[in-house]
Amino acid sequence: MADIGLLWCVSEESPRLEYVLRVLCQEWLQIPYKVVRAKAYQPHQKPTGWRVIAYGPEPIPETDLEIPYTGFITRTGTAWMLPPWNEGGFFPSEGDFPWDLPAMAFYVLTLYPLYQWAYGYDEWGLYAWDRAPFYRAPFWNEPFVLLRWYELLARLGLNVPRPPFTWEVGWDIDHLYAWKGRKGLRWIGGGVWRGNLCQRLRVRYGGERDPYDTISAITAHFSPAHSRFFFLLSNTHPRDNQKPPKQPDLRQTIRSLVERGYSVGLHPSFTTRDAPLRLKKEKALLETYAGQSIRESRQHYLRFWMPSTFQNLSEAGIEEDFTLAFPKRSGFLLGTTLSVPFYRVDKEKELPLRLWSPVLMDRVYVQGEVAFSSPKEDRTIGPPPELTEEIKRLLRVGAQVGGRLHFIWHNSTWNSFPLEVFRE
Repeated sequence: MADIGLLWCVSEESPRLEYVLRVLCQEWLQIPYKVVRAKAYQPHQKPTGWRVIAYGPEPIPETDLEIPYTGFITRTGTAWMLPPWNEGGFFPSEGDFPWDLPAMAFYVLTLYPLYQWAYGYDEWGLYAWDRAPFYRAPFWNEPFVLLRWYELLARLGLNVPRPPFTWEVGWDIDHLYAWKGRKGLRWIGGGVWRGNLCQRLRVRYGGERDPYDTISAITAHFSPAHSRFFFLLSNTHPRDNQKPPKQPDLRQTIRSLVERGYSVGLHPSFTTRDAPLRLKKEKALLETYAGQSIRESRQHYLRFWMPSTFQNLSEAGIEEDFTLAFPKRSGFLLGTTLSVPFYRVDKEKELPLRLWSPVLMDRVYVQGEVAFSSPKEDRTIGPPPELTEEIKRLLRVGAQVGGRLHFIWHNSTWNSFPLEVFRE
């Protein structure tokens, strides 16, 4: 890599272009690069072994590749923009390379369309991606921004090593226990209505394991290298935990995971996207339980506002977030298997928060709660066949491009997890 580099000849520099080039070149693949103005470029400035890329409306002599230029990368503000797209991504064109890659990367990596979102919200208050005209575009099935970057480098004759591949499961612990420690007429009535009151009582009084108590089974199958746990510590909303978060068993479980080397992060509750003080309170409680600082998070129900939620996370001390997944399909929402630094488009400012884009959430294919139904592990329910096949496809894609695949699962749907697909 010492004799390889990229010299970008541009008509106009901008903070957005600098952000994109630094992420693509330096952060993702450790490729040295420089930016020069087209009017000032002289061919003798090209270092030995480097390639020269022309990016702008002006013709530039003696360059190795010309990238189509749409002008989007030098715009300012957050005005709504719906660019054209084809099967390979946004901003298609003709020429040496068939896409305006810096524009595509900025539009996707910053989630630019969310700043002036035009397609409304779903029943959970999430951005309704499924109403966007590009939602079914085939490029979402792969890390298309990263792949287009590989293709551009190949056009230049550069053989750059790809990042090593790994996968992991992020376990969302919404309810550590369904019945343990619970009581009250509503709880008893639920048992009568569902026909499981006797089982609830056995769990309640210690004669049977709680059906949601699956962490021991998860850790028996997955090492810390392939697992992260995100804990919900609030019962302030009906969609939050069913029990108060201050309970000895929960604290003991969290501390045990930390002591065994597992990553523990916060699962901020349903209303935290609108309540930064509540976010900080929940983070402080988890830090007390874990006995260490908490640096990772994933929003409950994937609820967030762009950009305020991520601003709040950063100010609370979160350094990595795993929220940005499609809520109703699998796919690569950020177009990559690598992390992305959070860039506030409205402020033209980068924050010390890295974003990961999970490729699949269990709820897309699995409905209801299908954890253990008895003290004996019962995996007869199993995953839907289409879920298993999609996970296999995603793992094949990840192995080809490198980086990290992150899957979202819940402890309450453990019986639907396809263990046979994941081998450490």
